[in-house]
Amino acid sequence: MSDSSPVTAVIINFKTPELTRRAVETFRKRYSSLPLLLIDNGSGAASAAELRRLQEAYPDRTELLLNPRNIHHGPAMDQALRRLPSRYILFIDSDCEVRREGFVEQMTRIAGQEPGVYAVGKRIFMNARGFDVEQSAGAHAYIRPICMLINREAYLTLPPFERHGAPCLRNMIAAAASGLKLVHFPVEDYIRHEGRGTAARYGYRLGVKGKVNHLLNRLGL
Repeated sequence: MSDSSPVTAVIINFKTPELTRRAVETFRKRYSSLPLLLIDNGSGAASAAELRRLQEAYPDRTELLLNPRNIHHGPAMDQALRRLPSRYILFIDSDCEVRREGFVEQMTRIAGQEPGVYAVGKRIFMNARGFDVEQSAGAHAYIRPICMLINREAYLTLPPFERHGAPCLRNMIAAAASGLKLVHFPVEDYIRHEGRGTAARYGYRLGVKGKVNHLLNRLGL
């Protein structure tokens, strides 16, 4: 796969090869030449075989990485950001369907049009525990990684994405504190997101830590 493209797309699969196939095929229908990294998070032989078929359709533009175990979504995004050389990394969730072209070009233009733009995508606000809230003085801006463009060089100066229901939160809080910008872009105009395509089947697998975080949030702590 060429390392000269300013943008490389990344799609991460965990046990939903039929969703990943739709995401890849609809992406390739609009962007046949853009480099793409497919990551499987230890899903087993069936998923690996499906991803190999998708890679073989565009062998010179698609890289396949098969993790032997599930390292979880945030760490897999971090893995991609440390592996790829492109200036910008575009994450697309496996339960997305690309409906229109044009979003990659526009997001890349926004990212490069002024200094300090770190992430481009659907911006919402979260509390410190990673739950959606209304915009307020204590809320943190957050770009959902449904369809998100990241400046890779800036990323490498920040805390890594992590195993969490909001895997980019600590990273983006640090980015904002450093003066980096999280810019909203209407990804829903171009992408249909099924929502919780993987999580609805398999959960977030956050263990006791996730349950405690959810409880403390409900208690307002």
